[in-house]
Amino acid sequence: MKQYNLLPIVAGILSAGIVGFSFLFLKNIVSETSPLAILSYRFTIAFIVMTAFILLKVIRVDFRHKPVLPLILFSIVQPVLSFSFQTYGMKYASSSEAGIITALVPIFVMLFAAILLKESTTTIQKASILLSVGGVSYITVMKGVDGEANMLGIILIFLSVVSMAFYTVLARKFSKQFSPIELTYAMMGMGMIMFNLVLFVSPEKADFTVLLKANFILPMLYLAILSSVVTSFLSNYMVSRMKASQSVVFMNLSTIVSILAGVFILHETFYTYHLIGTIMIIIGVVGANIKGINIPKQMTQKSTVIHD
Repeated sequence: MKQYNLLPIVAGILSAGIVGFSFLFLKNIVSETSPLAILSYRFTIAFIVMTAFILLKVIRVDFRHKPVLPLILFSIVQPVLSFSFQTYGMKYASSSEAGIITALVPIFVMLFAAILLKESTTTIQKASILLSVGGVSYITVMKGVDGEANMLGIILIFLSVVSMAFYTVLARKFSKQFSPIELTYAMMGMGMIMFNLVLFVSPEKADFTVLLKANFILPMLYLAILSSVVTSFLSNYMVSRMKASQSVVFMNLSTIVSILAGVFILHETFYTYHLIGTIMIIIGVVGANIKGINIPKQMTQKSTVIHD
């Protein structure tokens, strides 16, 4: 029983750490080629790697007699929509801003979970949601909007957050029919198909010469393998063992990682209002998900009979 209690928590921590650094790696390559090309390379590499593992029988998938069509629609939300918004948003938003706005994901997960999964929230949780929203609003107002580009970045990252939240709730529902590996493989496959298709018909051109540059391919491998395949698997695994509103609390760790990476590695400026707003967001999100750290008894009992 202890094993199943601990593994989802470890998965959440590892996933948050990887995601936090992904903003840094993405920011370093968005100027090398088009965002669409980056997404195309990212999910093509991810799908090829997973396919190789399947052929080598390292991992196993079986989609027979399962609802594949709903799974395809699910895979459009994540990664197609969320990663598109995130990648284009990073052309205009800083690493710190993206990390802070991403802290809103648990808020939307709770709202969507209440509607789709009938999960209830207490008065304290609702107040915490407002505190987190206030933190993001405070940062935006204090920073000011320097032209259309900055606002566009904020909007795109925000839409990415909504997509990720919707995916988390859907993943909870689909985890009853598909294994975490199967969900991840479908997501990588749909990402590869959609992004390559759009790249083919768009005016943006694929520059394959960037794949020969070490300063591009190394961040790309991080984004494709760790930040796509590994984090998707960890997230799908975690949400299969916890409620949506419980599992998403670990995403807040990525906010801290991304902010620190932006400040200490990219040398982005960290102002006092960033600190105040971040504290408001973190306190609000922790308060909104305070029960998420303790896995309910009925969930742990169910976990003991799951055999992967």
